[in-house]
Amino acid sequence: MPNFDGGHYFLTVLIPVRAGLCTDPRTDATVTSHAQALRGRLVALPTALQTPATEKIGVNSPFARSDRTHFARFAILDDVAFNGRGQRDPIKVALKLSPQPSVTDPVDRLPCAYLILVADFDAPDSSNAALADYLTHLWSVMEPELREILEHTEGHDRATDAAGFVRLIRACQIETTMPFNDYWQGAPPLSPLPLRNLLLPAIVSAGALVLGLVIGLFSSAWLWLALAGLVALPLALWFAYSRVMAAGAQPFPMAPRSDLPSVLKALYLQQHFTRFATDTQGMSPEALHAAFGEFLVTHRPEDTAQPTQHRGVVRC
Repeated sequence: MPNFDGGHYFLTVLIPVRAGLCTDPRTDATVTSHAQALRGRLVALPTALQTPATEKIGVNSPFARSDRTHFARFAILDDVAFNGRGQRDPIKVALKLSPQPSVTDPVDRLPCAYLILVADFDAPDSSNAALADYLTHLWSVMEPELREILEHTEGHDRATDAAGFVRLIRACQIETTMPFNDYWQGAPPLSPLPLRNLLLPAIVSAGALVLGLVIGLFSSAWLWLALAGLVALPLALWFAYSRVMAAGAQPFPMAPRSDLPSVLKALYLQQHFTRFATDTQGMSPEALHAAFGEFLVTHRPEDTAQPTQHRGVVRC
């Protein structure tokens, strides 16, 4: 399932934005559209602490309260992009087999604006239960922000509690057809397909077809063998194709230490070990050994809980 790969669930949600007017939440008086009010909510939503300056402010993204969310984003989709006119073959146009260039092409339009929510989070599998568990967790850590955002969308009246929020997201979820997961540094340990077992039925069927046709030239009694091969060959090819496609649809196994706590710990160690390597240049072997021992005691590489990089902090 494209929504799930490598121990990560890739959630994509399109929620219709309400039509009509509402009161501007910033003034409690000015009438504005739900789409414009939603833009104001999203603009006011804190982002991650992406620079030293924002770290000093200390106002972090509400998604940083989640210990499962790797990446998340809200956006508004007003309409689909126009990719330009379809190509026309000038020969077919001259022969009047294709519409004239002066005839306009149909243009896709959305019936309303949509709120986009995309999230990449740790999950055990692609089941509905795993998705519901994450959404319930997300509601528990950022309910106020979610309420303020969803009140401008269709179905907002259903999102009165965690269960309603889960139902709304499930109803507006679309398939993530191309997830991006780069935590595997090499090839994952995949089980090879038994090509011999897949191709053997097709080879036998093709052999029966050919043999039946050859012998059938001299004796019509053997044409049944060719007929059996003719029937069995497409079935054998379909069996091999379906097995290959089913194997390709299986998600990659989870990469070692690719859950959020482990990734944050790796980023933390990367930064501090770089400083350690710089500060210990020119030390004697004995002093370097002692300094590295202190490094292990201070930073505890096997402890993903602490010390570690804080969630929502983008630091190199």
